[in-house]
Amino acid sequence: MPAAHPIVHDVLIAGAGPVGLFLACELRLAGISVLVLEQAADPSSPLKALPFGMRGLSAPTLEAFDRRGLLDDVKAASQANDAAAATKASAHWMQQRQQRRPAGHFAGIQFFHEEVDVSRWPYRLPSPAGVSLAVDMQALETVLAARATALGAQIRR
Repeated sequence: MPAAHPIVHDVLIAGAGPVGLFLACELRLAGISVLVLEQAADPSSPLKALPFGMRGLSAPTLEAFDRRGLLDDVKAASQANDAAAATKASAHWMQQRQQRRPAGHFAGIQFFHEEVDVSRWPYRLPSPAGVSLAVDMQALETVLAARATALGAQIRR
């Protein structure tokens, strides 16, 4: 019986989160073989679902997704969760007794949409991507994992 040949990959990525999965996509586009290793056996988690898993994506992230043809899929995933998000997030913010919903945080300090002045970004080129989008981690990782797999990256849990 012939000896089994070891499977060799050009790059090993530790973690199948958004960054690891997007990196896998980028490397596959460059023709590099990729293996993504993820400790969690199940890609779903209560911490990745609404309301805890809600993440705000920044303008540079949206532009990167737009350049790679992922933005429509990410927006669709976001819109698919909008009804559930509105219900769960509203209930969450009502419990917090806050009059308005935060847009995100920096080092734990909340900021709100009306406090973000996008006109102060003169260096930003016009883009159809927009400046912000909220999506839950589970939906985002699902989109990125599907693209990485379609491009030929291997994901092992």
